[in-house]
Amino acid sequence: MDENLPIFEQRRQVTNGEIDDLNHVNNVVYVQWANDIAIKHWLTVAPQEMLDQYDWVMIKHCIEYKRSAVLGDPIYIRTQVGRATNVRYERFIEIYHESTNELLAKTTSDWCAIDKKGKPVRISRELRNIFEIKE
Repeated sequence: MDENLPIFEQRRQVTNGEIDDLNHVNNVVYVQWANDIAIKHWLTVAPQEMLDQYDWVMIKHCIEYKRSAVLGDPIYIRTQVGRATNVRYERFIEIYHESTNELLAKTTSDWCAIDKKGKPVRISRELRNIFEIKE
């Protein structure tokens, strides 16, 4: 992540429903956490008129698992946006164990802005400014 760009963070604790038969967080849960923080970031920074007009969908996702989390672990998740094109932008997410500061997983994904009918829309200057996306 680029420490010179805005970073959005959230904290959580691993719950019983997120544990798999190997007694650690199921890999699918990390993808859900990545999706959840991206949505929370959008809902936090966008004004209501933009929330009423646009949604976002993940169109590409790559995740690298580093360490396992287990029941009760405190987690913090960081995200920031990267490069934008006409209809997609990059998003970077890092998931850490809060007590040890160990990186558990990191992701890169591409997101597409859509209108309320599900049609892709151009990422306007106004949308770019919401996230302070670099050109």
